[in-house]
Amino acid sequence: MIKLKNLIKESHAWDRKFGEPLPTLFDVMEKHGDCGCDSTHECICKITEDVKDIVKAKKLSQKLQTIEARFRKAMYDLDDRLNADLVNQKHSKPLKDSYKKNVTKFMRDMLSIVKKMK
Repeated sequence: MIKLKNLIKESHAWDRKFGEPLPTLFDVMEKHGDCGCDSTHECICKITEDVKDIVKAKKLSQKLQTIEARFRKAMYDLDDRLNADLVNQKHSKPLKDSYKKNVTKFMRDMLSIVKKMK
């Protein structure tokens, strides 16, 4: 049976002096050397994402959604101006189609990427 004292004692896992910070994942990977991936592909040994990054990404996502809402309103106002005149009505549909194809697709992609962050 393993004694609690041996489990708690940190000198077995990492040699550090009193007052030194705890080791990070990067420190452990550096100490143990290569992870065996031979740098041929992305591997988990190069983790750089932090929980704070997810929070910041969600805030930026909300900011982008607010900006896009104002942009969309301006586009619909322009569409209303185009529809007010019979000569310019033919330009209304391409304007909406371009918006849906590009901006809406970007917003959907951005939201799905932010949701996938771990």
